[in-house]
Amino acid sequence: MTENKLVPSERHDLGQHGRELILDARNVGVDFKVEGGTVNAVRNVSFQLHKGETIALVGESGSGKSVTARTLMKLLTKRATILPQTQITLSGKDVVKMDDREMRKLRGNDIAMIFQEPMSSLNPVYTIGQQICEIIHLHNRVSRQEAMKRAEKLLEEVQIPDPRARLNQFPHQLSGGQRQRVMIAMALANRPEVLIADEPTTALDVTVQAQILNLIKDLKDKYGMAVILITHDLTIVRQFSEYVYVMQNGRVQEHNETEALFANPQHAYTKHLLASEPKGTALPLSDGEHETVLEGKEVKVTFTLKRGGFLKPDFFDLKAVDNLDIKLMRHETLGIVGESGSGKTTFGQALIRLIGNQGGQIWFDGERIDGRDRKAMRPLRSRMQIVFQDPFASLNPRMSIRQIIEEGLVVNGIGDNRNDRIDRVRQALRDAGLPDNILQRFPHEFSGGQRQRIAIARAIALEPEFILLDEPTSALDLSVQAQIIDLLRKLQDERGLSYLFISHDLKVVRALCHRVMVMQHGKIVEQGPVSEVLTNPATDYTRRLVRAAFEIAA
Repeated sequence: MTENKLVPSERHDLGQHGRELILDARNVGVDFKVEGGTVNAVRNVSFQLHKGETIALVGESGSGKSVTARTLMKLLTKRATILPQTQITLSGKDVVKMDDREMRKLRGNDIAMIFQEPMSSLNPVYTIGQQICEIIHLHNRVSRQEAMKRAEKLLEEVQIPDPRARLNQFPHQLSGGQRQRVMIAMALANRPEVLIADEPTTALDVTVQAQILNLIKDLKDKYGMAVILITHDLTIVRQFSEYVYVMQNGRVQEHNETEALFANPQHAYTKHLLASEPKGTALPLSDGEHETVLEGKEVKVTFTLKRGGFLKPDFFDLKAVDNLDIKLMRHETLGIVGESGSGKTTFGQALIRLIGNQGGQIWFDGERIDGRDRKAMRPLRSRMQIVFQDPFASLNPRMSIRQIIEEGLVVNGIGDNRNDRIDRVRQALRDAGLPDNILQRFPHEFSGGQRQRIAIARAIALEPEFILLDEPTSALDLSVQAQIIDLLRKLQDERGLSYLFISHDLKVVRALCHRVMVMQHGKIVEQGPVSEVLTNPATDYTRRLVRAAFEIAA
């Protein structure tokens, strides 16, 4: 087999900076047995890692990044086979030849992993303290009291406030960022030499993302660990890694030192990834477009919550949306940004009457709608639509694509007959950039980006004037994000749509929105044209969001 000059089996800078080589992986190959054959998940992947450095494995979903990382720890399913040519050496030990007992000693001690979704990695029935102590006990003979002391120190190290109290809490009582910090504490419990961070910040707000990445960097510098960062976010790669391996379809397509790769990418796929950062700006509004589509005045949403015990309950009101005003023009995209819990989604859903408001007035196309019940809202539903964050959760897995899109047409009495409705379904699919011959297929047969297009097709089939977009790109790869942004721009231009775009990703907001409102704790702290707010933010909170989004340096 001839060696591709873009992907030699050894790094371009191997042995040039005097650091000790700690991990050497050569010709890693993994197959999965599936119904009807075998999937070549990873093919001939080679990479090296030195002490105290960070390398990145980059690529879109399905490129084989996570499978490669799990192979290092032999954390693959029973259907997976590590191919015979695979060689993995960690601190001089041959990992491939190790049996289960040796691997258990290695995991957590020499090499540890932080997973993408902490809620599914932490056991919901055990306290945080019990889970950290379990890791400590696996590799050390210490008393329960000593293990708890170490666990508290670890939580302090990962900057969790009031660490002693947290030891007795359960995972569901912590925020997403705090859960991710607990995962880091568990990974660091036995001071591993290599830390694998598998998309450690995908589900987090930009400010929390910046904190987590800076924390990993500080701990790496403090203990001289080596880090393998798995991500599809190139801003993170540029900021935090020294060497990059670009993966596609289970193979490394190119690797180089970070700055060299960003400055002069060689492979077409690397160029495609670098070009996929959300770009451009919203198409300018014409002078004549000043007609208001959606308006809210002093909108208030309050939730009654309970604290205290069963015998002495204490009820209190939480103001999720606190007397907010909003005005959306026809053909305009207005962004609402803020961290999780700021009230963005609650505000959006109240404006289209998916949840009730406890005060204020709401108008849609000149009609007041805040007092209307479900039946009274029915005639307006086809004119206002919503696209949710997770298309897999919002598409019925038991319904075919045709049934999913046609359902809204049937409910709203749109279409002269069955054939007319099918024509409309096909047209909506074509407009959403999908083939029109997928009517009999089901949601699980499509990728995340395709499912989001199906959700958009379902919304536009009813020919609405207004669409609420609730984090529609946050779960998608960068290149798929870019395609969805282009699609939304195109549909807006062709159909004169108005969008209310809820997001915590300021790069996407910059590319798609005309104006932006910044929310914090149920209030609007700043608003104005996108270029103005993101270039010259007036409040510390917005400045922090902008820094975290564009510099990853909170």
